[in-house]
Amino acid sequence: MSMQAARCPTDELSLTNCAVVNEKDFQSGQHVIVRTSPNHRYTFTLKTHPSVVPGSIAFSLPQRKWAGLSIGQEIEVSVYTFDKAKQCIGTMTIEIDFLQKKSIDSNPYDTDKMAAEFIQTYFLVEENRK
Repeated sequence: MSMQAARCPTDELSLTNCAVVNEKDFQSGQHVIVRTSPNHRYTFTLKTHPSVVPGSIAFSLPQRKWAGLSIGQEIEVSVYTFDKAKQCIGTMTIEIDFLQKKSIDSNPYDTDKMAAEFIQTYFLVEENRK
């Protein structure tokens, strides 16, 4: 399906790392492949919001930069189903940075606690989907 790239409708949704669509186009929680060109494909999980115009798919600024998307750009979007038997993450490196560069805090962070919190949140969500 051909869709137009749009701005994420809320700051809260921008922080979810999900693309946002109108519920008339897709359901929340579905995964899609976004093709920006024949050789560039990106996978996104979807959330829905009523202010997204049907036929549009909204992205946060970091997502648009990462995928090289422009507001109003025509893109191909198709449903993607993960094969849980073959597709799993074995290793992951995560980089954390401040969203607002003006608000950088120089206080030290407990990275072990951050890792434990991430693992607990991530695996609890995944375990509940089974």
